[in-house]
Amino acid sequence: MSGELTARPKGSTRHPWDWYVEGKWVTHRLLDMITLESDVTYLDPCCGQLHIPEALTERGLTAYGTDLFARAAAHRLFMGEHDLLGDQRHLLEATTGLSIIFNPPFSFQNGRLVRGLAEKCIRRALSIATHKVCALLPLKWLASEGRFRLFTEETPIGVWILSESPSMPPGNMIEQLGDDAYDHGKVDCMWVVWDKRSAAMTDVHGRPFAPTFWIPPREKIAASKGVRKAA
Repeated sequence: MSGELTARPKGSTRHPWDWYVEGKWVTHRLLDMITLESDVTYLDPCCGQLHIPEALTERGLTAYGTDLFARAAAHRLFMGEHDLLGDQRHLLEATTGLSIIFNPPFSFQNGRLVRGLAEKCIRRALSIATHKVCALLPLKWLASEGRFRLFTEETPIGVWILSESPSMPPGNMIEQLGDDAYDHGKVDCMWVVWDKRSAAMTDVHGRPFAPTFWIPPREKIAASKGVRKAA
């Protein structure tokens, strides 16, 4: 991803390209909460291992992924290396009916801090999509003086908070971590959803609020936690 680079914080252990992988259940939980159009194409421009496109196709939707790196080059849903913030457009980005669902990099590229990286990705997605843009983000991302204009100029139709904090291991550590890769989620996350058509048809722009919803934890997770508390 292109962007303004600043020095990497001393002692940082972040993945150099902010490649953190969510489980497919995170996308499935969003799909349990919102209605997605069946007649559009879905693109994840930061697809990594293609968990989001896989979850979408499991629900009968047409989905593909691109990424800055070919991390899953042989995958049938991977449509090649592409820089979302670059000067060139991918063919999929010109699709007549297009929604973008992704887990954008938050702040690091090539081992260095990029100011406002996730916002840059979301603004680019909003400029490309014709229908929805859904972004998986840390909950703290809502509280920002600098992003106030994003939330009012491009007002989301809603914020869906994941009550169950997802584990997002760095992609290069998943094999090493094995069965523990997706345990112990530590960061509270949410899905923020924009709808380009709602903004065009209604007086959404400039509205300083968006409806907030809570996505309940998976039943087996809630049950296991209840057993531990009872013990």
